[in-house]
Amino acid sequence: MKPFIIAIYALFLFAMITGLVVAFRNSEGLVETDYYRKQNSWFQEKTEERRLGLEVMKPASIQRGENELTFVLTEHGKPLTHARVQLFVGNVSTSELDITCTMHETTSGTYQARATVPSKGKWLLRIDITNNKLNTSQSWFYDVN
Repeated sequence: MKPFIIAIYALFLFAMITGLVVAFRNSEGLVETDYYRKQNSWFQEKTEERRLGLEVMKPASIQRGENELTFVLTEHGKPLTHARVQLFVGNVSTSELDITCTMHETTSGTYQARATVPSKGKWLLRIDITNNKLNTSQSWFYDVN
């Protein structure tokens, strides 16, 4: 009976450690602030994006260190000009490395900003686009090696 109880405890300990390891490795770690208020307008924003034919060409990849990030924004195939575009770069495992910066329109519909990615891991890039017709966000995950 004693070996059976020891085996049960060992199995429980193994399952607990395995669960913690899986949770730690797969945790996205990002929590959206004011998520309830933001989700209320999400469907309206996406409907407006489709109505305007918004398309975003994003960077193919990001690398560790300094990055010159370029996004091309179009509506119905024409450049989306004079928009206020904010760039958010955040690591999914910690908020200590998160940065937000204003993107500058370099040519018609092309927005650029410099951002430093200090470490490897999974990173989130989000752009917040605002103009007189649109107020929306789009985001992507990148693996940095």
